[in-house]
Amino acid sequence: MKKKIIYGLIGVTIVIQFFRIDKKNPAVNSADDFIEIVQPPQEIAAILKSACYDCHSFESKYPWYSNVAPVSWWVKHHIDEGREELNFSKWSTYSAKKKDHKLEEIVEEVEEGEMPLKPYPITHPDAQLSEMQKEEFITWVKGYRKAAKEKKSKNTLHLNDGEKWEADQATNTAIDKMIEITNFPVKGDVKSYKSVGIKLSKEMKALFGVCTMKGEAHDQLHIFLVPLVAKFRNLENVKTEEEAVVMQEDIFEHLQKYNTYFI
Repeated sequence: MKKKIIYGLIGVTIVIQFFRIDKKNPAVNSADDFIEIVQPPQEIAAILKSACYDCHSFESKYPWYSNVAPVSWWVKHHIDEGREELNFSKWSTYSAKKKDHKLEEIVEEVEEGEMPLKPYPITHPDAQLSEMQKEEFITWVKGYRKAAKEKKSKNTLHLNDGEKWEADQATNTAIDKMIEITNFPVKGDVKSYKSVGIKLSKEMKALFGVCTMKGEAHDQLHIFLVPLVAKFRNLENVKTEEEAVVMQEDIFEHLQKYNTYFI
């Protein structure tokens, strides 16, 4: 009976070797890759490559035992699961919110000793991070995360510590004029809407010539105005009345937000 069981196990072991895993990595686009985008210090990049990229990128390196089933299935499962959770090869496709969340998770996992997975360094000695390496890595990730948040804040329209930004009279007058132009009823033909777009573009050009705002107030004004330039141009070149109506309403709503952020 024991021999039958042994022979049966040997037979099953042989048969399952024919069920090979797919070890072909998807193509890597360097423009999407975390290291290529972020350009971390060499020592941080080395840690990422040795301790993270095997399971969290399209640059997986399959060890010899990944040729032996059922261990190979376990390896493939971890790689697929790791890529789904975080894929450094698709970093550019993540939203700013998702990137920040993933960075937060990375710090938590390393601090708690959950990453890299405990069995991984046994067969990958270079992934065995010293306490100093962990501290260095965590410090860098926290610093990068903070810098990314500050950059996002700087490039996002916001109030001045809860107060409105002080604008110059020329800017306030120009915005009031744009609101007046946009709010004027247009009588149902595309040509009239195009005319509104042309008038708005002229007002914008004039504003750029007379605005005297400086510093962060000017930067915030720039963030507010830039989308309008494209919106005005689109209205100038609109093809149908239906599109024009939507565009004019969108422009009017955008201009109305000016008084929320500036005084």
